[in-house]
Amino acid sequence: MILFSQRHSPFARKVEVALLETGFAKIEVRHLADHVRQGDEAAYEENPLNTAPLLILDDGRGVFDSAEICFYINEFSRGALIPKDSGEREAVLTLQHLATGLCELGADLRWEVQQNALGISVPGLRDDLISQLGAAYDILEHGPPMARPPGDEVADIGTIALATALDWLTFRGLDRYLPPHPNLDWWVDGFRERPSMAATEYEDLSEL
Repeated sequence: MILFSQRHSPFARKVEVALLETGFAKIEVRHLADHVRQGDEAAYEENPLNTAPLLILDDGRGVFDSAEICFYINEFSRGALIPKDSGEREAVLTLQHLATGLCELGADLRWEVQQNALGISVPGLRDDLISQLGAAYDILEHGPPMARPPGDEVADIGTIALATALDWLTFRGLDRYLPPHPNLDWWVDGFRERPSMAATEYEDLSEL
């Protein structure tokens, strides 16, 4: 199997971190350039959406949704990423969904800020996006204390998704629009020390 990934994508990094956390070494990882079509034409042929991550299965089929790829990794690793208990499973998958929403809000905010700099923007949209992003941060900041999984314990997919999402928002400088969230910062700083995170740091090839 082959995983096509990108260094600047929070969704691709989530998958890479999941692979490293589970120790699943049967998937070859290929990093693409900033744009999928620039990196490997085989990836584009298997994914008409022209996005990464993309997993090519042994039978040649392509899977190009990060959550779905992580379901495959969970199956390959005998359920290491997603708890079997229904309550715990729901909590983990809900956290992954929240992390996806954070990335989508961040992408919209980044685009709106860029458009604003060009004098092209939707009135009030920037502030609305910042408000929505801040509300999500506040929920995480004031919710139940989040534990840091021990270094020898596999992190679940919700935790991985949240860590890679928050680190991406920092990478893109989008958290500068928000007030401090010390509890959340403490948690993310600790998670960044995991080998799986250190090995997959963000890099924007479009600016090199």
